[in-house]
This record gives sequence, C-alpha cells and structure tokens, in this order.
Amino acid sequence: MKFFTKKIKSPVKQSRDYTRLKKIKVINIFLLIIVIFTLTTTFLFIYNNVYKTLGQIADVTLIKNNQHLESINFTQYNSAVSAWQGKNIDEDILVPKRDPFNVAITIPTSTPKEP
Repeated sequence: MKFFTKKIKSPVKQSRDYTRLKKIKVINIFLLIIVIFTLTTTFLFIYNNVYKTLGQIADVTLIKNNQHLESINFTQYNSAVSAWQGKNIDEDILVPKRDPFNVAITIPTSTPKEP
C-alpha cells in the first residue's frame, strides 16, 4: 500500500527564473517610483501654470471692474512730509567725541613718571 505512506519531501531547488523574478521586482519598483515622480511633477506643472494662471486672471478681471480713483489729501501729505523732515537729523551735528579706531595706546611702565 504505497498510497498511504508518507512521502519524504525533497529539498526544493530554486530555478534560474526565481533569481530573475527578484530582478524584475526591483525593476518594477524602480519604474513605479519613476511613474509616481512623473505624475507628481505633471500635476505640479499643471497646477502652477494653468490653475494659478486662471485664478490670477479672475482676480485681474475683478480688480478691473472695481477700479476707482482716490483723491489725495494734500494737507495730510504736506504735514507728513514736514514731520518726516523734522525727524531727519543733519549728520554734521553728530560728530563723535573720539575716534574708537585711532586710539593712542599707552603702555604702562614699571618706573614712575616722577623720580
């Protein structure tokens, strides 16, 4: 009764096709990354050059429709200019008391000045 006897498993030998499958998996992952990168850059290009441009065109048309001129209040302008000029100080007034870069260095000596 050979039908009911337990069969001994023989060690499985890996064929050459299995090593090729590993290479194919690596290539597949690499190509998937390239496709994802390409799709991402394509969507970014379309967003920046088409979608944003259409939004800017819509903004420009809204601004053109709502244009109005504002009159300048010259009394406030003149008071602001005079206040600005009052804040500016002439550089001739600000003269340094001493030049910090040309300081005369005195070397102390061990002998007193007066003998």
